[in-house]
Amino acid sequence: MNLLPNNWTYAKINDLISNEGIFVDGDWIESKDQNPKGKVRLIQLADIGDGIFRDRSNRYLTKEKSVELGCTYLKKQDILVARLPEPLGRACIFPLNNSQNYITAVDICVIRPENKYVNIKYLLFLINSPTIRIEIDKLKSGTTRKRISRKNFAKIDLPIAPMHEQSHIAEKIEELFSDLDKATEDLIKTQEQLKIYRQAVLKAAFEGKLTEEWRKKHSISSAELLLKKIFNKRKEIYKKQQIEKQKNLKSPEKFYKKENITEIKLDSIPDTWKQIKLIDLIKYEENAIKRGPFGSAIKKAYFAPKGYKVYEQKNAINDDATLGDYYINETKYKELEGFSVKGGDFIISCSGTIGRISKLPKGASGGVINQALLKIVLEEDLFIDKLFLYLFRAEFFQRKVLKETRGSAMKNIASVEDIKNINVLLPPKEEQEQIVNEIESRLSVCDKLEETIQLSLKKIEYLHQSILKKAFEGKLVPQDPNDLPACELLKQIKIEKDKMSKNGK
Repeated sequence: MNLLPNNWTYAKINDLISNEGIFVDGDWIESKDQNPKGKVRLIQLADIGDGIFRDRSNRYLTKEKSVELGCTYLKKQDILVARLPEPLGRACIFPLNNSQNYITAVDICVIRPENKYVNIKYLLFLINSPTIRIEIDKLKSGTTRKRISRKNFAKIDLPIAPMHEQSHIAEKIEELFSDLDKATEDLIKTQEQLKIYRQAVLKAAFEGKLTEEWRKKHSISSAELLLKKIFNKRKEIYKKQQIEKQKNLKSPEKFYKKENITEIKLDSIPDTWKQIKLIDLIKYEENAIKRGPFGSAIKKAYFAPKGYKVYEQKNAINDDATLGDYYINETKYKELEGFSVKGGDFIISCSGTIGRISKLPKGASGGVINQALLKIVLEEDLFIDKLFLYLFRAEFFQRKVLKETRGSAMKNIASVEDIKNINVLLPPKEEQEQIVNEIESRLSVCDKLEETIQLSLKKIEYLHQSILKKAFEGKLVPQDPNDLPACELLKQIKIEKDKMSKNGK
């Protein structure tokens, strides 16, 4: 135990609870006990924040059922402690009125001292302090999901200050936290403004506005000429395959038809740009744009300890080709070769978190995509890879990807055809490089600001913890030698408990 200031003492949680108070677990409420038309709300783990009540749950039961089950009703100013992470042992004050309208789940314990000797906010800050978190961590149990039992929580020694000092500490913490919260709010607001600015940069880039001055100073070929050059190459490939009687590719004419394009409505499209479909940017080869196979095609039974990598949605979402350790053997790979990917290919998430894109780096393990991915092989002679990544990550383009999604709980891209038919503006190749430079010069400033913000947020979190640590070491506010010692507070609580017990209460 750490040495406490004069007039402080250690106490267990039960030492702070009067006869009329409670220290209990919430109630075991099963699905069959719940009724959406009931008036008694079930407060759940999702409601318990680290020092704040989140007010997120929406489960109810009837008053009759709560009486039948012998539920404990919550009162305003009760402290609710989550016995499951994250974080483990987080606590908040219950802020809602209307006694007997709220109960709580079994993985939350309720603390109600119900006496004048314990300041509720002091106790809340104490439970959420790093000092007590360390003790909770020592007493956690469980294999798959760690928890703290109420029995173990009751073993923790709590540093208790004299009564008036408790109030001063709570007030000082609130004052300091208020300043820190305001700083956090300002930083988060700046983060949101940076997000808006990033998207504004991308939108302006793909409307030709970032390179407007550059175009005035440079004489460049039209994107129309580049497109025709690529288109002629595709026709030659198609003719060669026809001669060789390999009819795997559709005629290029089916991909590029002016009459099938719905014009993008912009105030002004640069004269040298060309409006096309996304399919025109895809390399003219078999399986260059392909959704992953049905889930039954890649079962866990097919996995091998090594071989060809199975790329998953997390590779696209996290922009990291190294994640995951699922592999298939060569026989299975040949069976799924139409879904194969290699370094330089793009993978896009198609289920749940939709539209995240990643380019597999050179040297990435050869493998196949699973059912939650779409692969794209880009015609890089037509559209450079960095610009394609920026395009796909732009909010205006993401809306085009997401607007045709189906399903409710789990969203999915409707079909590969939806992606193929998205309208795209094609700049000349020379200008594409300049657009990337303009984007990166602006976004690099955003990145530096974001780093500064993240560092500041970490410092604020450290300050929160530092304030709490100092508070419960008696170093935050001066001690008053005339204050009633904490040990006397505990005696008074015990005297009152004993008196009420003798009176049969």
